[in-house]
Amino acid sequence: MRVRVFLYLLLWLALAQIALALVPIASSYIVDAHAGVGIAVVGLAHMNFAKLRRSRAPDRLKRIARATAILATAQLALGLALFAAFRLGVAVPGTEWIGFVHAIIALGILAETASVATAHDMWEKAELGAGAP
Repeated sequence: MRVRVFLYLLLWLALAQIALALVPIASSYIVDAHAGVGIAVVGLAHMNFAKLRRSRAPDRLKRIARATAILATAQLALGLALFAAFRLGVAVPGTEWIGFVHAIIALGILAETASVATAHDMWEKAELGAGAP
């Protein structure tokens, strides 16, 4: 499959993860689904970076994809702390701030992923020619 498919998949998964976090019903199923999608986001962010790094894509896209993978890894650490607090009942200090930073980074991942996906599309069309499939 082409890299752009995975770039847009990451974009939609990041959006789904934010949507799950905004569901007004707090249930263990929502938390578990959010965690599962989060793990997929981390894996896909790293996979996209690896694919872009091996491609002829502009270095700017590779740097943004690397930053997205790093942010996704930070999200995993923050998400684990929140999961331990809310799902497992572990006393984690500062959960409000951890949740706030978790949400801000999620928006950053969404913005960076949209940027890379769009820029990659534009670069690919210029690279392959306007009439390329």
